[in-house]
Amino acid sequence: MPSLGHRFLRLSNVLRIGLMLVGAFAVQGALLPALGQQRAAKPSGGEGVSAKADLVDRAKKLVQSGDPQAAISLLGTADLHGSNASDVHALRGVCFALLGRPVESASEFDAAIALRPNYAPTYFSAGLAFASFNNLDRALDRFARALKLDPSLPGLRYNYALVLARAGRFAESERQAQIELDNLHAHRTAESALDLWRLKARDSYAQKKWPETLEAYRKTLELEPDWPEAYGVIGEALFSLNRSEESLPMLEKSEALDPDNATTHALLGKIDQDAGKTQMAIAEFEWAQRLRPNDQDVLYRLHRIYSHNGDAENASRTLKLLKDLIAGRYDESLSETKAVPLNSAGLELEKQGDLAGALAKFDEAAGADATNLIFKRNAALILCRLGRTEEAIRRLRDILDLDPDDAETLQILAVAKEYEVKRPGNGPNLPSLEAVR
Repeated sequence: MPSLGHRFLRLSNVLRIGLMLVGAFAVQGALLPALGQQRAAKPSGGEGVSAKADLVDRAKKLVQSGDPQAAISLLGTADLHGSNASDVHALRGVCFALLGRPVESASEFDAAIALRPNYAPTYFSAGLAFASFNNLDRALDRFARALKLDPSLPGLRYNYALVLARAGRFAESERQAQIELDNLHAHRTAESALDLWRLKARDSYAQKKWPETLEAYRKTLELEPDWPEAYGVIGEALFSLNRSEESLPMLEKSEALDPDNATTHALLGKIDQDAGKTQMAIAEFEWAQRLRPNDQDVLYRLHRIYSHNGDAENASRTLKLLKDLIAGRYDESLSETKAVPLNSAGLELEKQGDLAGALAKFDEAAGADATNLIFKRNAALILCRLGRTEEAIRRLRDILDLDPDDAETLQILAVAKEYEVKRPGNGPNLPSLEAVR
């Protein structure tokens, strides 16, 4: 199983839930107090200004009490040409966001920004509203503008990082999270250190930066000792770095805390298979397959084990499931990219010198068709060229668990082991990448 795949889908769901919660509640925390502070900083200017401020305060209390519709009705009586018109538009934008009306919300925030173009909290709240509607491009634009105006606005950088991660821009998200972590000693933000370390850990994990992943998840365990995700990902990172003995106790701890994590069971199955504990491997793979029936890699491993053991009935059963799964995936969406074009794209990126991009394409190809070992071998070759030989060796050993006599894999493994003790530039020549004929 490619390391990013299924566990990351679990993390994506966590991020999405987080965004929705932020959209529903942090909007109020970011914008509403800021409006109150803005008005308090101004001279009253007489009874008329006081009455306008009182109307906005009353509307704000309605929002905070969970009645944004009543707040909109009240704000309908406000003077949209007065001194606090920007506050009124912004608060209406919050209300429409909470009511799930994106067009009206965007229009109100645009009006608020037009009236007060250099006020960071309005951009921040607009970003949160767009994020709650999953309009990530506009959310990120508003967050970026807010950061330029007020980089120290509480909660801003964390939410910016969160939305960057949701948009798949993990390296940028990681940078923002690290800045916030570096500033924790200088000023406390609304987010805890645990939230920031979790975000940094997930960003590193999504990029397969295993040393950084280990560091960040270990930090989260200092703050939350019984977090199953941390044990599972640390176990996966150690496994990916070809450190199975260290990986095993972490995965077992993850399994004890979260017995229904398919990724953990699949990894334990790989460790057992690698150690020759065939029956234990079968039990783990079968468990993983029950939890995640559409995992090609697990099904293919089960099929290979059953075939090797002479268990014709189960070998036939798993092969049928695998063929049905592959056929079904391509029937589900005519636009779904198949494995061979992905592999070809990886070959082209490698020619252009984009090794990281090539690796991503080969991993995608292997995920689309777990039965073709070419894609896995190509990924391992790229890892060698990137100097990530421990990961390459781990993946090659996984291939040999599937086919112990695969000559191409044995050849690459022999070269990779030499790369472990030599600099890549001084090592032996690697075999060429393979195209699918």
